[in-house]
Amino acid sequence: MAAVTPFALLLGLSLQAVPAASADSCTTGRISAVDIRNGTIFDEERADSARHIGWAYRLANRLHVRTRPWVIRRELLFGVGDCFDLFRLEESERLLRATEFLSRATITSEQLEDGSHRVIVDTDDEWTTRVDVRVSAHGYGLRAVEENVLGSGQSLGLFYIDRDVTRDYGASYYTPQLFGTRWDMRTEVGSSRAGTFVREEISYPWVGEVSKWASLQSFRREDQFFDYIGSDDPELRAPRVLLPIREKSFNIAMLRRIGPTGNTALAGLALGYQQISYPGIVELAPEGDFDQRMPADTATQLAIAGQHALRNNIRVFALFGHRTIEWVRRRGMDSMHGEEDVRLGAEMGIAVGRSLPSLERDNDFYSTLSLYTGMELGPALVIARVRGDGRRSLTARDDQPEWEDFYGDGEILTYYRPGGNDHHLLFLRASGIGAWNTRTPFQLTLGGERGVRGFDRERFPGGRRLVVNLEDRIYFGWPYPDVLDLGATVFADAGRMWPGDVPFGVSSGWQTSAGVGLRMSFPASSRVVYRADIAWPMTAGTGFGDFRLQLSLGETIGMNPRSLDQQVVRSRPSGAAGQLFPFGR
Repeated sequence: MAAVTPFALLLGLSLQAVPAASADSCTTGRISAVDIRNGTIFDEERADSARHIGWAYRLANRLHVRTRPWVIRRELLFGVGDCFDLFRLEESERLLRATEFLSRATITSEQLEDGSHRVIVDTDDEWTTRVDVRVSAHGYGLRAVEENVLGSGQSLGLFYIDRDVTRDYGASYYTPQLFGTRWDMRTEVGSSRAGTFVREEISYPWVGEVSKWASLQSFRREDQFFDYIGSDDPELRAPRVLLPIREKSFNIAMLRRIGPTGNTALAGLALGYQQISYPGIVELAPEGDFDQRMPADTATQLAIAGQHALRNNIRVFALFGHRTIEWVRRRGMDSMHGEEDVRLGAEMGIAVGRSLPSLERDNDFYSTLSLYTGMELGPALVIARVRGDGRRSLTARDDQPEWEDFYGDGEILTYYRPGGNDHHLLFLRASGIGAWNTRTPFQLTLGGERGVRGFDRERFPGGRRLVVNLEDRIYFGWPYPDVLDLGATVFADAGRMWPGDVPFGVSSGWQTSAGVGLRMSFPASSRVVYRADIAWPMTAGTGFGDFRLQLSLGETIGMNPRSLDQQVVRSRPSGAAGQLFPFGR
């Protein structure tokens, strides 16, 4: 008998996660044909009728390789010979809209004379060659990505970031159909100022609301400098304290859904390995000069000594959760005028586990709680999400606290259209992040793209942060609504930082900023937004020239931010429920 590997076992289970139609007779009739109509970016008939800009339509289409029909077909939850199931058609349509390479997807059907059904899958492509440029007084970054290589649905990217302590360059790759299956694979390799990094993840995500199994395997090895902001003196570039940190982690998990669609319990197991070490010495970068570093003095080393704990553990987790979710389609929330699928209902995930001291040095108990809720209150859409992580030391002395490295963050998002106006969307976000009794490196700042945007990211370091963002997102609907979506935004931010127990933390008091910006999507109705914003700090003594320019690809705050808050990601423990429960499509 041939050996059965763990990967083969996972693959076998996952292939059963989307069961085929029953062989019994179908009361609704069977699907006799599936017609894939894979459109490119712009309709050629529209290009022919557009006198002045038809050339732009045709040029964009010629520069783009349209998505292959087999890529679209593999995302479908039905096939020829299956029983006709309207729910599976709707879920397949949503899965197609969730891809990075399609801007529009509709699935319709017609019943034929023999009682069978012909299903038509009609899609349009996104413009998938994206260049994300970030420029500031402290450096720059460039990331070029093709999200649909040769129409295959695969993504390939190159990046170079030279901003303050970060000097990363490398390549990334992603496929949602590994070896023609529903497995996803994501990998990123490169070099940093402190060494090298490798990140890899293979997952079988929840396939819509119909699959019963999901699994995940991930590996990370990363050398970086943990960059502490050593001062908040606005007249002098803050001295930077650089702690070299190396993290290795490996996680594998499997989860099972139990119960009817839309109201399911979740249960699973996970095994994880984590090692955090600090090779090298603590260094200083005077006035932000990272090429002329010097060894830190004794006082500086003592200031961060409390966040220098080594970690070396193998952990076993039990995963539990509950999900009561329905999906609704809304237009122009985080996008300009594109269709977005929104989760309404509630989700909860809990992970509890402990390390195995017989295998590694740590003897700890770990827990994670993840909560989500979405609701519509009249014309307003409200979303709230919370996550908390904590570690309890089982070997703590009587004079030491048992709970350490507790991280908590949450946010409430509100979307409201005054009077149902399609051209104005009011967006309100309230976000809180904090850490308590930290023993591994952690520090927040108040400024930056996810904080008070009129201040540089280096301003107001601390351990607990509260931020409120208010925006009026305006959609113009002209001059070429068939080509691109154009709009603007007016926004205001307010926030406060508390020092907590982190090194160099300050109490900022309330700080505010305001700004204006332009928003654009290409092609029209795309879900990807390009933004250019200018923000000013509303602080006594600042002038009109004290502005901050921010260029971004994708919304940085909202339901589905283009990137996560790296100040939280770099410190949060890996492999707990926050990573394991939400993965899915």
